[in-house]
Amino acid sequence: MTPQPLKLVPPDEQCWNRIGIRGDRTCPELLKVTHCNNCPVFAAAGRRFLDAPSPGGYLAEWTARLALRDEVREGDESSVLVFRLGDEWLALPVAVLVEVTRPRPVHRVPHRGGLLAGVTNIRGELHLCVRMDLVLGAAPDGDPDLRRFVVIRRESETWVFAADAVDQVHRVLLPELASAAPTLSRAQVKLTRGVFPQANRSVGMLDDARLFQTLRERLR
Repeated sequence: MTPQPLKLVPPDEQCWNRIGIRGDRTCPELLKVTHCNNCPVFAAAGRRFLDAPSPGGYLAEWTARLALRDEVREGDESSVLVFRLGDEWLALPVAVLVEVTRPRPVHRVPHRGGLLAGVTNIRGELHLCVRMDLVLGAAPDGDPDLRRFVVIRRESETWVFAADAVDQVHRVLLPELASAAPTLSRAQVKLTRGVFPQANRSVGMLDDARLFQTLRERLR
C-alpha cells in the first residue's frame, strides 16, 4: 500500500512525496532501500506521528464505543438481508438466506395458483416459487430490471420469491426494534417483529418462523 503523507511532518520535509516513490524518484537512497517504506527517514517520520498526542476527545470517544459493544449481549444483534416488495422495505435474517439470484423461468403448477407462482429451477433443483407480495399484501413493482429471486430455507423447507429490489446485508440490534407502523398491511403486521431505520427509510423485520409457518399452512 502506498504510504499516505504524515500530517505532523511539514510538506517541505516529506521527501517521499518530492523525490521518493511518490515523487520523481530521484532520491539516491532508493537504490539502497528500493521503497520509501524501508527508509529510516520515513520510519522516523512515522514514529513522530505515532508518538504525537491523541486529538481532543479521541480516547473518550473510543472508550465509549468499546463499552457499548460490551453491552450488546449474544443474540441481541442479527445480520439481515434488506429487500423491497413494492413500496415496502423488508428484512429477513441471513440465517435463512440461501442465495440471491437473477430471475429464472417459473412454471405454473396445474390447478394451483394464487399465492403459488409455480416451480423454478435453482442450480438443478426444483423449488416452489411463492408470490410474497400477495402473502404480505404488498403492491408489486413494475420494474423487472431490479427484480431478483431470493432463496430462503429453514431446516429442510425451501422457498423462492421475487423481490422488486435487493439492498444488502445490515446489522440490526433486535432490542431496538420499534413497533410496526399502523400503515402496514394486516399480513405484514402479523409477520413482522418490528421496524428499524436504515438509510432514511423504515424497514420491517420479518419473523422468519411465522413466515415459514404461514407459507406451509397456506401453500401445502
